[in-house]
Amino acid sequence: MWVRSVNAKMTEHSSQQPNPADTIRRALAEQQSAIQSHEKVLRDLSASQAETNRRLEEIANFLQTSSQQPPVAAPDPTPDPAPVSRAMYSEIRPPSPERFDGDSNKCKGFIMQCSLIFNHSPQSFLNDGAKIAFIIAHLSGRALSWAEAKFPDPTNFACTFTEFLADFKQVFTCDPDKTANSRELWSLKQGQRSVADFAIDFRIMAAASAWNPAALKSAYFHALSDSIKDELATLDEPDSLEDLIKLTIRLDNRIRSRNRERSRRTSSTRNIQTSAPVTPTLSSLNSPEPEPMQLGRTRLSPEERQNRMRSRRCLYCGASGHFIASCPVRLNPPVRQ
Repeated sequence: MWVRSVNAKMTEHSSQQPNPADTIRRALAEQQSAIQSHEKVLRDLSASQAETNRRLEEIANFLQTSSQQPPVAAPDPTPDPAPVSRAMYSEIRPPSPERFDGDSNKCKGFIMQCSLIFNHSPQSFLNDGAKIAFIIAHLSGRALSWAEAKFPDPTNFACTFTEFLADFKQVFTCDPDKTANSRELWSLKQGQRSVADFAIDFRIMAAASAWNPAALKSAYFHALSDSIKDELATLDEPDSLEDLIKLTIRLDNRIRSRNRERSRRTSSTRNIQTSAPVTPTLSSLNSPEPEPMQLGRTRLSPEERQNRMRSRRCLYCGASGHFIASCPVRLNPPVRQ
């Protein structure tokens, strides 16, 4: 009865160190838990890798399918912003050229105008057929007859634009004769034209010639009128042709302006003299030239003469409205039978 109750948790080894086997078991349990956790992570990684492989396989199948289809043209790169001057030029739409009828003198100008259209709107002329069709659509007369014989099928021209242009020039363009151009340039004269008008024709012919600047300057001076040459004789001659042309245009404008002013003064003076009334003077009255009309061979008496002068009547016929100088009866006397 005297024995005390012993705590149930206490054993005979309670006062001793923990058992190593228990420690090992706990360590193994912790490692097993860590291994299980690692296995779970590996399973998740494996599932993620499988999903990635599946997506890569889908992408590879898509690329293989796309490579078997015809290639799609890549979009044109965005052009650089055009400068302001080019933008302003694109806003100006050149008009269509006049119809070419086969005149060889107008062939080069017609081709130049068509080239301006092609360069201005390249999107409208993407192939040679469009350019050829545009030129043929602006032909008439003999040129259109040539095109009808040359291209019976309007849907197939069977040539490039370069070949078409070569044939077109061969038919309608004549080779310039430099000798004839030189003769025409040397025989060109100003005449009664203004220097400004004459200079236009001279510049056109000079551009077609192969003359050097000194020869062109001499030819220009040779073609001027004598009045302009006289004015140039008092001045220093310019060094270049363009300066000489500008100087002669100024001189000609001044001379013509002065002539118009002188002509206006002369015409105004004539108008004043014509509109002024004619008053008989004492010398005209005493002149024996205009003989007054005689009635029965009797001259006018001094009283009748004074009466007609006061009433401003004609001294010859006595009618009013004119004087003896313009008397119709005196100027047209009746024929005596």
